[in-house]
Amino acid sequence: MSSLTKTLEGLASWEGSLDDLTATASELLLDQRTWQGQVLRAPTRSVVVNYRTVGLVSPSLRKRYQWRHLVQLVVACVFVQLGVTRKAVVKRFHSLAPAEIIALLDHPDLQDESATLILGPAAVSLDESRALTMAHEAIPLLAAGLVDHYRRARAGQPLVHDTSVSAWLRAAISRLAGLYVMYSQPVEADGAHTLVARCGQPLRGREWSLPIFDSPEFRFHGIRLLDIASRLPTIECIDLARQIASELDLMEQQAFAQLNSVCDQFASRGNEVYSALREFITRHPITTAAEQRRFLAEGNMQLAAPFLASCYEQVQPHHLVKGALLRCVNCGAPMVASVVADHVSCPVRTCKAYEAPVLRASAREAISEDSLVVKAHIQVYWCGPGQDEIELYDAAVAEPAGLSASLYPGRDKCDISLDGDVVGIDVKSHANPFVLAETLNRSLGGLELFAQKYVAINDQALSRFPGYLEILCRECSRLDVEFISVSTLCRKLKARA
Repeated sequence: MSSLTKTLEGLASWEGSLDDLTATASELLLDQRTWQGQVLRAPTRSVVVNYRTVGLVSPSLRKRYQWRHLVQLVVACVFVQLGVTRKAVVKRFHSLAPAEIIALLDHPDLQDESATLILGPAAVSLDESRALTMAHEAIPLLAAGLVDHYRRARAGQPLVHDTSVSAWLRAAISRLAGLYVMYSQPVEADGAHTLVARCGQPLRGREWSLPIFDSPEFRFHGIRLLDIASRLPTIECIDLARQIASELDLMEQQAFAQLNSVCDQFASRGNEVYSALREFITRHPITTAAEQRRFLAEGNMQLAAPFLASCYEQVQPHHLVKGALLRCVNCGAPMVASVVADHVSCPVRTCKAYEAPVLRASAREAISEDSLVVKAHIQVYWCGPGQDEIELYDAAVAEPAGLSASLYPGRDKCDISLDGDVVGIDVKSHANPFVLAETLNRSLGGLELFAQKYVAINDQALSRFPGYLEILCRECSRLDVEFISVSTLCRKLKARA
């Protein structure tokens, strides 16, 4: 057993930041000096970030790293510096415990093994271009199949893998199976139920065992097709499905149709009522029947009571954490148990508090007996993305700016308009800039009507995808649109005072 192996085994309680991880790994490798005649080099911080991106190092736990991350980084550095490809190392590390990864260091000759690490006993000649084409065909088909079966599920039809399976889903299964065969991998998505269950995972090589998903040319890298918490199709899934299917019978679309129908009853006040209802729902993921009645009475909108009530439900067990209904201080959504012991976190990925768990004892509690919670589709498609819209609107109308602003003008021509419909702002929370660019290239919707156009991107989405704005500007063909982060646009609005 080597000294490096013994040292790694003795650090089982190690924990630290990204910089600590880099420094500790560097110290271990420099102390070892050489391995099988190869001089070992210390990894830089950028190398560690790259290793994390390609899957050599597992994702951090709330920006903290533990023993398994240190083991992965040190052993990966040894392998790569001996000439083993990164893809091969990812494949070898897959599903191994830290102790098993350390044991790889005691192999008599890693360099002799490198030829078999890639795909098995013999490397397979692979047409990367063909694999990329199949992957780009499979994902939109899969998205359309998910949306189609979601519509069927709402009508009471369970997902059964027989001749009734959506044609889109069958086509996606066929292409994904072809990709697994191309990479000499066991076919892991040959059944409809298996495939749908996997769609809550991001489209990355380590989650799907398909290296092509980590290719720089793969346009859908990292997106999720199903929201993990609600099991609803994500915004990206819906946009991709629109490339395949022209009609999407989703709950969210039904809610929009019902809202417009209710607003029609108010005649000339229709646009005003539309904005007021959307604003109330977005600001109140948790409310009470009494609060709804006061809001409707103050705006003389009692005709909208049935619609407003239909957007909420009684508190369910899955809304509670150890019997308590806890409200996010930032967006107001019900909080969920965190992976950090005795902590809770916000489940809304676009919320600033998503990655900041708080002690359960200090979380703000709502009175669950009287509370109503927005239904899942309203939370995912209206309340979640709407937090940025509300933030921008509040920034525009607050003193000293005091701008003339409208929220959801003209029944959602855009999200916010300024200066009498001269400036239009649409807020986007897409996780992937390529998907958003394709959507905007097809149509700007009501934003097209404004002389000055802004597309504001959720800050959390920007932080999770390096170079997001640069990619979006490059891929989008619209030159009359300014792409900007929500936080930057907020500062810009406040500076117009």
